Amino acid sequence: MSLEIYKKGQGTKARVTAYVLLGLLVLFGAYACHGEFNTVGRGVGLPVSDALSDLPVIGALTWMKLISIGVFFVGMVLVHLFLNKPGSADLMIDTEQEMRKVSWPSWPEVKSASLVVVVVTFVFGLSLFAFDKALQGLFSFIF
Repeated sequence: MSLEIYKKGQGTKARVTAYVLLGLLVLFGAYACHGEFNTVGRGVGLPVSDALSDLPVIGALTWMKLISIGVFFVGMVLVHLFLNKPGSADLMIDTEQEMRKVSWPSWPEVKSASLVVVVVTFVFGLSLFAFDKALQGLFSFIF
């Protein structure tokens, strides 16, 4: 259980993307933890000490803020340990290598394919609308 990076220098883009996305998830969890503990009558909203009651960025340092910061750091350590397991790291390295082999379409190809999808969707929607109106008319005539 070391904190060194497994196969350093390989799969850098995939790893950074995974770190950022999972880091945002952990940050959301820490924020939700702060909101859960920020209720009246729990006692965790009390300041840690009077000397730390007016910090420049975070304001008064309370127990709920310390718990949330602790949740964030523990979560990030767990993310780091998960992403540096040989299986996870090899998957990200292989994914990045395969993504380099993909032949991406040019911008005109993307535009023409998107136009085809929009036109076919519109025609299909009009067809369904026409069939719906026809069946409504038929059933209102019969019943």
